[in-house]
Amino acid sequence: MFKYLPPERIDILENNLICFNNPLNFNDPFEFNASFNFSSFESTLHDSLINLDLLKELPTEWLNHIEKLPKEMANNIIVEAKNAMLSMYKREKENIIKTTEITMQTLNKKLIEITRILSLTETPTNILMWGHYAQAHSGFVIEFETNHPFFSQRRSQKDEFGYLRKVIYQKQYPFLDPLSGGQVNHFLIKSKDWEYEHEWRILLPQSNSDKKINVNNKEFDLYKIPSNAIKAIIFGCNTTVHFKNKVLDLVSSRTDYEHINLMQAKKSNSKFEIELTPL
Repeated sequence: MFKYLPPERIDILENNLICFNNPLNFNDPFEFNASFNFSSFESTLHDSLINLDLLKELPTEWLNHIEKLPKEMANNIIVEAKNAMLSMYKREKENIIKTTEITMQTLNKKLIEITRILSLTETPTNILMWGHYAQAHSGFVIEFETNHPFFSQRRSQKDEFGYLRKVIYQKQYPFLDPLSGGQVNHFLIKSKDWEYEHEWRILLPQSNSDKKINVNNKEFDLYKIPSNAIKAIIFGCNTTVHFKNKVLDLVSSRTDYEHINLMQAKKSNSKFEIELTPL
C-alpha cells in the first residue's frame, strides 16, 4: 500500500510519526454521512416482540409463581402480557423511532470524535493522486509493508480498529440498521466520484495517538510508525534535486532504513502514464 505526500511530510521519515487524520478535517463534506434504515428497524423490533419468549425473560421469582398456576391460566397471562407490550409499542412507536434516531446521530458524532484514519492507496502511479496529494508531482510516495504488525492491531474479530480495509464506492449514502451493528462501516464508504483513488483505510482510536499537533487551527494526531513498516520511497517526476538529496542523506544516515528501496517516478515518453525506475 502507498501514501502520497508533499515534500514537507519528510517529517514522517525523520520522526517515525505518521498522521491519522481527524474525520472532521477531510476534504469531502459527504464523508461519514449515513441514513438510518428505520423501516427495517421497525420491522425487526416488531418481529422481536412477537417472537419474544416471555418465560425466558421473567425474573425467577415471577416465573416460580406462574409455574404454580394452572397451565391455561398461565398461558392466558403470557398472551395478555405480550398483547399489552405490542399495544404499548404501537402507541409509542413514533417516539421510539425518534429517540433511536437521536441516539444514532449522537453515536455517529461520538465515533467521529474518537476515530482517526490513515488513508492509503493500491497504486503509486496514479497521475491525479500525484497531482492532488504530492504537490503537483514534486513530493514523494511511501510504500508500506502491510504484512507488518502495525497494520494488524486488531484485538478480536469484532474489533473495528487496527486493520486495513478497502473503501467501498457507491452513489447512495450508506443505510444503517440500528439493530444490526457495524455502525463504523460507513467510515469506509465514499462517493463513486472518488473511485480513482483505490483507497484502503486503517482506523485507530484517538486515545492511542503518540502526539497531537495543531496546524491552521486543525488538530492532527500522530502515531509511531516502525521503521521496518516502511518498504520503499518513490520520488515524484517534479521532485527537486535539493529535496531528493535531503531524503537520500536521511535514509543513508540511519541503519534502520537500510532495507528501504528507492525509486524515481518518470513521465512515459509515449503515454499519459507514470513509470517507476530504481535508483
